[in-house]
Amino acid sequence: MRILAVDDEPLFLEILEVALQEQGFTDVTPVYSAKEALRELEMSREFFDCILLDIRMPGTDGVELCRKIRSVTGYKRTPILMVTAMTDRQYIDDAFAAGASDYLTKPLDSIELRARLQMAERLIAEQSRNLLLEQRIGMMSEAADTSVLPEELDFDLDTRVMLQGFDRIIEYSALENYLLSLGMKDSYGAAACAIAITNAGAIFDATSRVSFLNMLYDVGVTIETALKSSKALISYAGGGVFVAVLGDTRGIDMLDIEDQIRTRLHDFDDIYVSDRVPAPKIAIGDVARKSFFARPRGTELLQQAMASVHHDPADEPAEALKTA
Repeated sequence: MRILAVDDEPLFLEILEVALQEQGFTDVTPVYSAKEALRELEMSREFFDCILLDIRMPGTDGVELCRKIRSVTGYKRTPILMVTAMTDRQYIDDAFAAGASDYLTKPLDSIELRARLQMAERLIAEQSRNLLLEQRIGMMSEAADTSVLPEELDFDLDTRVMLQGFDRIIEYSALENYLLSLGMKDSYGAAACAIAITNAGAIFDATSRVSFLNMLYDVGVTIETALKSSKALISYAGGGVFVAVLGDTRGIDMLDIEDQIRTRLHDFDDIYVSDRVPAPKIAIGDVARKSFFARPRGTELLQQAMASVHHDPADEPAEALKTA
């Protein structure tokens, strides 16, 4: 990987470079401020594959720099690892909301560093695939005679496609990493819920891939709006299911949230009728929480939330009903 490392402490950057070299990563560019980092991204002839950012820096801190990097052409999905020695949850929460993929803690641990970089490599492989998907979608929308057919888009119902352009919707792997970053104290208060498009399979079978993606964007924007007050981090988990980690559950009524989402989705009814796309049906599962006596890992908390969503058999695609 070609790595950009940003930290205002020269000594730490030297230690980081040595640690990266020991893991086999020798193409490392160190810079000492957000201004230098942005200039390096703009001027470099080759894209960086991975970026490491110190959270606390003078002037523009790592969180704000992460947000700015996500607006630089070619860096919407590049793995960004935040480097922190802090336990302040707000910084970590803000970093993931700004587009961070994962985090590292100071002082560096070689095993943790290796695991995080291996995760980054997996993200790069997955994002290369998603980039090809985006390019094919672009070809379809621009071609008058559409030589590229919807069926050629290489994703299925369970693919965790990344939805761009949202403030609080992040990649599923980043949401898992966020939950793993929670300390003991914060993890006890963690809560997650799943919002399912119960007829997603039927919609997927009845429409083009582009129409299905457009529908996911419609649902995504309604979910983000409905959960705004809870400061939720949201991700699309595939299979027509969104999952949200709730930052503040005080005063939240999930039945009211469900009604809000359904009501807002009616704004798209005319479009679905015009495009002959079945309108999405929404169901919210129970809120899953970590308790003192049974504290599931972050990934298990998400699975627990998704398992609580009840699907109506009438919403399942015909083929699924035959094999059920």
